[in-house]
Amino acid sequence: MNSIKSIRKDWDLIESLISAKSRILDVGCGEGDLIQQFKENLKANVHGIEKSQDLAIKGIAKGLNITHGDAEKDLFQYANQSFDYVILSQTLQAMMDPKKILIELLKKSIKKVFKFNPFL
Repeated sequence: MNSIKSIRKDWDLIESLISAKSRILDVGCGEGDLIQQFKENLKANVHGIEKSQDLAIKGIAKGLNITHGDAEKDLFQYANQSFDYVILSQTLQAMMDPKKILIELLKKSIKKVFKFNPFL
């Protein structure tokens, strides 16, 4: 049974699709609740990138691996194939050039890029 209970139903679905001990990038991670869930439940190596400085600071204060940055400009800092999975939970619809971002993220992930829209 999972150690941390999801605060959103779609997070349970995402978690069920990811292998334990994976390397994960969460784009638009907020203050890192999903990162914390994966870290605890999957023993995953999770990194987040968050545009909001306030949210990034809150996540960092929790001891999470979060970078304050803009995914549309800062994805270059990650080497290709440096993650098993990349997650965009509520992020893609806010991007100026979503196709460009998806192409770049496909380079960063070995297995999959997950995009979930909880409003559907």
